[in-house]
Amino acid sequence: MMTVSIQSDGVGAVTNHDVAGHGVTGSRSRVHGTSARGTDYAGVHVVYLGHRSAVVTAAMRLILPGAEVTFVEADRLHELSVDGEAIVLMDGSHDPADVPALLEAAARRSVGMVVGSRSTTGGRDGSSALRRVGTRVANALIRHTADLPLRDVTSSFRVYTGDAWRSIDGAAALRGGLLPSLVTSAHAVHHQRWIIAEVPVSTRPLSGTARPNVGSLLRTVVVLARRRRA
Repeated sequence: MMTVSIQSDGVGAVTNHDVAGHGVTGSRSRVHGTSARGTDYAGVHVVYLGHRSAVVTAAMRLILPGAEVTFVEADRLHELSVDGEAIVLMDGSHDPADVPALLEAAARRSVGMVVGSRSTTGGRDGSSALRRVGTRVANALIRHTADLPLRDVTSSFRVYTGDAWRSIDGAAALRGGLLPSLVTSAHAVHHQRWIIAEVPVSTRPLSGTARPNVGSLLRTVVVLARRRRA
């Protein structure tokens, strides 16, 4: 069985690369064995935000054979301790079939993080109209204040390469609550001069989700703005 190789070549360019389809334009692929049937995803660790589910587990085994899956509630991220060649963060609004495209983009030279983006061309936000408006406002505020080269900063569908994950102490970076953690970890990856890529994805409605902690998110943005001015 072939193995997917998630490798990085250290610190790279600071510009953001959008992804059209399955790769980062102008970058060199480091993925070996891109066939879903012929690829072994050993070394990939999926962190699934939500209750343990036999359906999700079966889907992951089918789509990502060899990958490890950890289920964790969003409010218990502070207990998370994972590592691997690539760390995938996702929840029930995301399609597991999109993960291989994110991993392929993550295998490009100097990429440290790949975001499954609702805001790039080809992406679609399947949540309610109210939540879509909130997402757009939050993304615009964060991009302006924290100077992050991302269209969809608040997306919880993302892949961290192992090297980038360890360089930012990823487990610690996700301990401030979900939304603030998404912002601070992206900021840390960018600060370490890794490329951040975006792959267009379509999300589906996720029922029973808690309201975002807007106050906590705003406090995080203020802290990041102060760091930027320092």
